[in-house]
Amino acid sequence: MNIAVTGAGLSGIKVGSLLHKMGHNVTVFEKSRGLGGRLAHRRLNWADIDLGAQYFTARDPDFIKEVNDWCRQGSASLWNFTPYCVRDNQLSASPDDTLRYIGQPLMNQPVHHLAAGMTLKLGVTINQVVRKDKWILYGANEALFSGFDWLIMTQPAEQARKLLQGVSDIVTSIPDTVHEPCWALGLGTLGNVPEEIQGIFGDSTVRWASRLSSRPGFQNGAGVDDVWMLHFASEWSERQGKQTEVNIAQAGTLWLQNLLGRSVKPVHEYCHFWRYASIKSNEQATAYKVDESQKLALIGSWCSGGRVEGAWLSAISLFNDLFR
Repeated sequence: MNIAVTGAGLSGIKVGSLLHKMGHNVTVFEKSRGLGGRLAHRRLNWADIDLGAQYFTARDPDFIKEVNDWCRQGSASLWNFTPYCVRDNQLSASPDDTLRYIGQPLMNQPVHHLAAGMTLKLGVTINQVVRKDKWILYGANEALFSGFDWLIMTQPAEQARKLLQGVSDIVTSIPDTVHEPCWALGLGTLGNVPEEIQGIFGDSTVRWASRLSSRPGFQNGAGVDDVWMLHFASEWSERQGKQTEVNIAQAGTLWLQNLLGRSVKPVHEYCHFWRYASIKSNEQATAYKVDESQKLALIGSWCSGGRVEGAWLSAISLFNDLFR
């Protein structure tokens, strides 16, 4: 069969790799220039920074097995540290037993590993999908891709719902709003920070801060002592919006300095607004949605709990139930 997958995040690449191994002709369309989806990163002249998920956990036995395979192959590793949390505007250690994993050298490396040998069309935004005898996908500048027996969509629910209006009754099973936004701020800083501070569970302003430069295998660029990624809280990000007049870099710097001291000085910054970040609730009845009459399926982390593991489980569930 000829199968189109829209979105080159973990769920799209995982299901695509399984179908590819079965001998199906799989084409993955991705609007950005790289793989990973919410595992995306940016290559900057002062560091390569992970913008999305900062680590992932593994609970499902099959996912644990896959993660262990990634670790053996060198595309993932454990990030062993004791998290800190913010209490009364002060940092305090908050030990737990959670195993946290990261991609090596960047978070999207497991996706790159899975994508080997597949047909990828990067930098292609799909603006319209039509089902006739087969699926037809329309991109920008009148680009047309046709002849697909199945269409598997991995976009955020809100985007999938918009594309499928008037195309499939599957839209009735897609909630109007699933995701919450998040401002992400990368900082390159100078100044000494205690070695043990590597990850911080935050507050109503910043919900999580990663000291990326403390992660195994991370390489700082020249002229910085540390590299940080701050994810602002969903409600805070919602209030500001993408067109905010608030200086995101300044807000994040002040937050970090209030906890670590004014000796931490930013010398580089990078801001990114995630319109579709965390999910508002975990109320989806199934790990995927399907219209078998039209050979259409929706998968992604939003169908299965919102975590990185959920994206993988969504892909596996669809494959096992419909294609295996």
